Amino acid sequence: MRIATAGLILAAMANPLFAAPPTITLDQGALAGTEADGIRIFRDIPFAGDAGGEHRWRPPTPAPKWDGVRDASKSGAICPQPSVERGEPIAWISHFTMSEDCLNLSVYAPVSKPGKKLPVMVWVHGGGAISGTGSAFDGSGLAKRGVIVVTLNYRLGLLGRFGHPALSAEQPDALLANYGLMDILAGLKWVRQNIASFGGDAGNVTLFGQSSGSVAATALMASPLSKGLFEKVIGESGVPAQMDYPRYLAKDLPGSPSLESAGVAMAGKLLPDIKDVTPAALRDLSLKSVLDYQSTMPPGALVPVTDGKILPEPVERLFAEGKQLPIPLLVGTVNWEQSLYAHFKLPAALIYRTAPKAVVDEHYPDLKDDALVHQWLADVGFNAPVRWIANANAQQGHPTWVYQFTHLSPAAVKAGQPGAAHGDDVPYLFDRQGRDKVDLANPTERKMQDVMLGYWAQFARTGNPNGTNLPAWPRWVAGGHGATQILDVPVRHVEALMGQHMQFHLGRYTEMMKTVP
Repeated sequence: MRIATAGLILAAMANPLFAAPPTITLDQGALAGTEADGIRIFRDIPFAGDAGGEHRWRPPTPAPKWDGVRDASKSGAICPQPSVERGEPIAWISHFTMSEDCLNLSVYAPVSKPGKKLPVMVWVHGGGAISGTGSAFDGSGLAKRGVIVVTLNYRLGLLGRFGHPALSAEQPDALLANYGLMDILAGLKWVRQNIASFGGDAGNVTLFGQSSGSVAATALMASPLSKGLFEKVIGESGVPAQMDYPRYLAKDLPGSPSLESAGVAMAGKLLPDIKDVTPAALRDLSLKSVLDYQSTMPPGALVPVTDGKILPEPVERLFAEGKQLPIPLLVGTVNWEQSLYAHFKLPAALIYRTAPKAVVDEHYPDLKDDALVHQWLADVGFNAPVRWIANANAQQGHPTWVYQFTHLSPAAVKAGQPGAAHGDDVPYLFDRQGRDKVDLANPTERKMQDVMLGYWAQFARTGNPNGTNLPAWPRWVAGGHGATQILDVPVRHVEALMGQHMQFHLGRYTEMMKTVP
């Protein structure tokens, strides 16, 4: 923990060459951050305790307190994750340190008039729930639109989603399995308790995320433990999509072993000499051994599981039964989600596990081989589940908007992309450390960013993306035939986008709801 002495703070204030750092005093202690272009930035604020050692695979513990003034000018530790991809170091990770003591957040707050309460946006980063950090996302662009942005970390990979019978027996009344979701809930509780000190409105919070962060945000929308923690959700390229193979903490299903069974398999590999594995033995596993084992798992996001408490039922069923929070939702995808699979040769058997070949051929008559598999995976992993969730929210009368981001940056055009790839929308909302930025010298790029920031900030303010100088965005109409806002330059909307494919899958999901365990 970095503590700046009062003497250093006073010395900086007295030196005319240096502006005094902005300071905030919380119940935890005092913070000294930075300021740039009218945005006050406070980094490495702990919202929960150390998640390592004895606290591994437990609910988050209370945030620590400190004496003196904590230096909040630099990013804190990021949660453990792979640092190598396809044999090459992941460049952006070199900007950060890594530790299980990683539950920290950053706040981007515009300088505002005393007493004015600004809307708050809490960002949940993507990365398959295996990689990433909130610290890599600079929220200044959104903050300049008059909102406060909070970016947080949450436990990743097997540290963020894990089950074992020994852990369940040890903590029969505790929250289990979805440790990453628990961390996000802890961060939201911290926001509720502290954001007023930064000028934020604790009663006007938007939870938003991309990819696995969007899966988490929309899953928490269906959690009874989220009540009172946020008022709106934005989901970008990710909602729970496990209707074909639902996953439970302790219930094994055909083709979908429980999280506890997966934990027993891991323990068998890493602790082969221990017959009766104890929680202590699991927590004594080295971080390297856990990450190494994780690297042997099949690719794919570690999405939340039905644990009985945070998620009492599968998320899709909770939405279908109208049990989600009664709040506005803005949700969508990019038009080339297939980019996630483009580099893989995937067998058609992946499809035929969930639908007979004759049925697939009937509804996808013009696609064969890789193109068929990639489109099917994009539809069942993104496009159709987004519309299922949107339909369920709209059917309950809750304001809902759906989009598809199709804009191609100059770099995407140069690369010959057939559409906007998974994640291509994010740079128009955030500058990301170690990543390419939007070319604001290009008027089209500047317009696209202006539209994205405008819609997102307006939704955070009012629960409706429509506002002055923004193209009209029709509300979603339940049934799968609503208007999808096409986010490009120029903006437009299309009725019944991907209609035939979507109606096919929405019909499948309706039938599944009759039999989902």
